[in-house]
Amino acid sequence: MTKTSRKGFTVIELLLVVILISILGAIVIPRFRISTKQAKVQACEIQRALINKTVDAYYLVEATWPLTDMSDIKTNAHYFPDGIPTCPVDLTSYVLAPSPFLRVSGHREGDGTHTWN
Repeated sequence: MTKTSRKGFTVIELLLVVILISILGAIVIPRFRISTKQAKVQACEIQRALINKTVDAYYLVEATWPLTDMSDIKTNAHYFPDGIPTCPVDLTSYVLAPSPFLRVSGHREGDGTHTWN
């Protein structure tokens, strides 16, 4: 009598592995998407704050506010040597809102595309 040994996996073992990988994927992928969106919203907030501080510095040095589209400040290499950044969430340009102090309009958490959900 000779015994033959079969090597390999059964269909049930393969099915369990596929199910486990699917469950892990269903948990991890949405978490990754939320984390990516959250990081982009936070980067937008940081860039907005940076632009606002740069606009304040421009006002202190030049004794006038820049134009709302920032066309005059972006040509000056002292303020934005790498150019004015764009929003990482929706890839739009930042625009200053006319008010007593010029500040970046929109681009805040909770404004349309700027939510973490």
